[in-house]
Parts: sequence; C-alpha cells; structure tokens
Amino acid sequence: MGAKEGVKTAEEEKDAGKLRIRRPSILVTDDDGDSEGLRMLLEVASRFGNAYAVIPSKQRSAIANAVTLHKPLRLHRLAPNIHTINGTPSDCVLFALYSGEFPKPDLVLSGINAGDNTSMNALIGSGTVGACWEAVLEGVPAIAFSMSMAKKDWHMKESWGDREALMKKVEGIIESLLPKLDKDRERFFNVNMPERPENAEIVHINRLQKERFLTHVDKRMDPDGVPYYWISGTNKKVEKGTDTYEVIQNKRITITEISLKMFEQE
Repeated sequence: MGAKEGVKTAEEEKDAGKLRIRRPSILVTDDDGDSEGLRMLLEVASRFGNAYAVIPSKQRSAIANAVTLHKPLRLHRLAPNIHTINGTPSDCVLFALYSGEFPKPDLVLSGINAGDNTSMNALIGSGTVGACWEAVLEGVPAIAFSMSMAKKDWHMKESWGDREALMKKVEGIIESLLPKLDKDRERFFNVNMPERPENAEIVHINRLQKERFLTHVDKRMDPDGVPYYWISGTNKKVEKGTDTYEVIQNKRITITEISLKMFEQE
C-alpha cells in the first residue's frame, strides 16, 4: 500500500533530513536586481537555513549564464543580508562560492522572476535559470522560481498579489524538492507559476515549448539621424501539452527537472 499523498515515507524523511543536519547556507539571487520577488524568496529561504542574497546591481534579464571576465566587480551592501555586484546572476553564484566574502552555499535559489521562464528559449537564455545552471556545474543544487505577470510594474508590491500566500506556496515547493536535490546534487528544478498561484495545481513536465516569443529587430533613428536597432519580442501562441500551455492556459504550476546526467547519454 502506497503512502498517502502529502505524507512523507520514512526514506523521504531521512533524505530530507540530510540538508538539516546543520542549518545550510542558502544563496538567493535573480536577474531582476532588487525586487519584491527577490525579497520574498529571501524571506522564505531563511526558514530553511542561513540565507543571504547576492544580486546584480541592475536588471540582467536574458543573459543566460554569462560570466564577467574583463572588468572588475564591485560589492555593495544594499540591506541586511542583501548585497549587489555589478555583474550577472552567474557572477553572483561564483562570487558567493569563491570570493570568501560569504559562506559557501549548500543550495541556490533564484528568483522570484517577474514573468514566466517557460520554453526552451528560457531554459538556455534566462538569467534566472542561468544562475541555476552555474550552480549545478559547480556541484550545488538549485531551484529557479518565476511567475507569470500581466502587469509590467513588477517593482510594486501590489503587482505580486497575496504576498503571504505566494510565499507559503513557494515554501511548500522547496520542501517537496529538497529530498530530490539531496539524492542528486547535479540537477536543478525550473519552477514556473501562473499569476495568483496560491491555489494552483502542480504538474511535473519536461515537454517544453520551443520558443516563447516572436523576435523583432526594429530599426530606429537617434536625434542625429544615425540608425540604431532594438531587439524585442511578442508572445507566441502557446502549444498544447507544453510547459507554457500549462502555466498560461491551464494556470498550473510547472516543475521541470534538469539533470547534468541527461548529457551523459550516448
């Protein structure tokens, strides 16, 4: 007879406890810089361990896991347990691991990103997800969190809905994924949530929409009549059965597992 839904088996309890032998060090980062989503995730992370945030000093969306090699990085204290560097999300992960300024993280949490990071596009291009790629390449398990948002003013608390309900949902997801991360530390999870996700059903899915956006390159003129170009995108039609469809159309939370072992197959 199987265990009841929501009730951990003895083996799962044992696995979950491995990360709780001591309070783990948890790095929280993102690609939006200082944001309400980041601060909520930091608050949730503090319930699981000794959490601190190292974040980009400005928005660094769609930068994947780029690393800064040709200019110095500057560290600034923004708030208690929140520091910024003039780099990328991946820089933040490497900085936390190797600068000696912070305890080396046992876990990396990235987000909560303003806007979903569904699709293959996001998996290889998102700065939020890029931080998790960098973490697992360094042997640190990670989870990326993103939430679809209709409003663009994501700096405003009101745009995030019920703050406490959202944090409770994120806390539950972290709790459910910790045993899996403990078993295989060379993987991460990409979590995407619809707007107002507190009562949303959770689905595990690895079928990703190929592209999230239609790409546009606009030619414009500056005041001196010199042309410049602006890359942007508009939403593509969502494809049924994919992660994007589940989040946007079905209003479900999707969890996609990415393991380095998938690249070991011949």
